[in-house]
Amino acid sequence: MSPEILAGLRFAGPVLLSALLCALVVRSGIRDAPDGGRKTQKTAVPNSGGVAILLTTALAAWLAAQAGLLSNAWLDNGAGTILAAALVAGVIGLVDDISSMSARLKLFLLVIVSVTLAWLGPQLTLPGMPAFVATAGVALWLLITMNAVNFMDGSNGLAMGASAIMLVGAANLVGGSGPASDTAHIAVTASLAILGFLAWNLPGRLYAGDSGSLGIGALFGGASIVVAQATTVWTAAILFLPFLVDVMLTILWRARSGRSVMTAHREHAYQLMIRGGWAHLPVAAIWWSFSGICWFAAARAPAHLAIWVFLGLAAAGSVLWFGQRLTLGRHLEADGR
Repeated sequence: MSPEILAGLRFAGPVLLSALLCALVVRSGIRDAPDGGRKTQKTAVPNSGGVAILLTTALAAWLAAQAGLLSNAWLDNGAGTILAAALVAGVIGLVDDISSMSARLKLFLLVIVSVTLAWLGPQLTLPGMPAFVATAGVALWLLITMNAVNFMDGSNGLAMGASAIMLVGAANLVGGSGPASDTAHIAVTASLAILGFLAWNLPGRLYAGDSGSLGIGALFGGASIVVAQATTVWTAAILFLPFLVDVMLTILWRARSGRSVMTAHREHAYQLMIRGGWAHLPVAAIWWSFSGICWFAAARAPAHLAIWVFLGLAAAGSVLWFGQRLTLGRHLEADGR
């Protein structure tokens, strides 16, 4: 097979396969029904498009290994473990999509996934920090990435589109040689699979569901640990800031107001925009732009300045978040929307 054909299959294959599998998911009968609260769509919408993304990523990774595009050690060098964790998280999400498991049970299962990947996946070594503390920190980070993507998955194209940019950014930072290149290859493959899904998601014809948000959250979380190995933990965290700022500040805002942080709500920054009359695509495009900016910043920041770049961008994002909360948020509250 010529290099040109192989390259075409490498990039077009995951997009087309994911789009095709999405059509099958639509016919599966899994639906996300409006609940009068967080879920504001007018009718039940096909759900669990994340299954198509994850299956495409796994199949494409296997085919890439057969074609010699992945190293012979890809199942043992961390890349395979990250993919396996993403698939397990996706299965947990699929069960929740179908049967709506309790929040406590889902959190417990995600803790198991996080601890397992932190223990068996890529190991992060930090100067002066005991190994068990670093492992616990990785597990906490993985739990954050899975839940954060899940929380941000409430506007067509936003969470999955931004995640695709973050995954490509992670692959770019890791580089194309050595064991980490296998993780980079899988990250790019997942981003291509997301493109096929977006053809269905942007028009509102299919949602990713928890299968997608949890699976992709686990995949990015694992890839970001590889980024931290190659660069710094702050460089990896910069990539995730578009989600991290909104999620963390919203949780703190709700906790300060005495509202439960475990129940579904419509108080994230992107949700305020939709409640204020914004269309889904412009809202998603804003977060795509944030993700691109953070990728650029992470790629350009010298290692010794990465923490300051992280803090600076986090501060800028916080100013925007509070500014919106004190203007649009108060306006919506006054109007009872």
